[in-house]
Amino acid sequence: MKYAIISDLHANLEALQAVLDDASPKVDAVVCLGDIVGYNANPHECLRIVRETCAVVISGNHDQAACGARRYDDFNDWAREAMDWTRQQLSAAEVGYLRILPGTAPFGNGWLAAHGSPRDTDEYLFDAPGFEMAFDSLRRLRPDMRGCFVGHTHVPMIWACGSEGQVVQVRAESRTVRLDPACRHIVNPGSVGQPRSGNPLAAYAILDEEAVTVEFRRVPYDIPAAQEKIYDAMLPPLLAERLAIGR
Repeated sequence: MKYAIISDLHANLEALQAVLDDASPKVDAVVCLGDIVGYNANPHECLRIVRETCAVVISGNHDQAACGARRYDDFNDWAREAMDWTRQQLSAAEVGYLRILPGTAPFGNGWLAAHGSPRDTDEYLFDAPGFEMAFDSLRRLRPDMRGCFVGHTHVPMIWACGSEGQVVQVRAESRTVRLDPACRHIVNPGSVGQPRSGNPLAAYAILDEEAVTVEFRRVPYDIPAAQEKIYDAMLPPLLAERLAIGR
């Protein structure tokens, strides 16, 4: 099986459509790691597409905030304003859908879909200490899992944990990374709707279970159209401006 792994869509319809158009001829199924809504201006459309397209969907912290499952007073000012707007847009049925999404879900041959980390939807994984704790959580909570895909940071990366417990970041020498079968892996595909790695192209990944590889992909999309919708909705202008620089 080949899976498209998408995360952090954040109501960016143009980016989501471009990614799915790129992925559809290449994969058998789509897995969504959450944060379908928030920041951008097309929550209805993105929710509809995810429900129709994705085989596996879990909740992100913005999804939980949008449906009232968590507070969001810890969001920054722009995110909080966008969430206030998002909550006003959603229908009762859309809120109900977000409320029933699981925090994690298994898929494929021993993989776990999570948002922040295997143990916490709102945990940011950036460095070795964080990934060491995440691998330990994966081992304790889901010993049947060979690895985990996470989002939340909006930055593509891959880390490996060897049989002796050593945790290292895998430096991708090309777009496609072959996974070491002797290791567990935690993979972040980056963000579809709000990239933050300095590259404004929409990001996602393809897991090929037969080849045991992860391919990191970048897809151009109509950024000005997404920006114009943010301005029209009177959301914070910074949310539009950052799309053009991938920050």
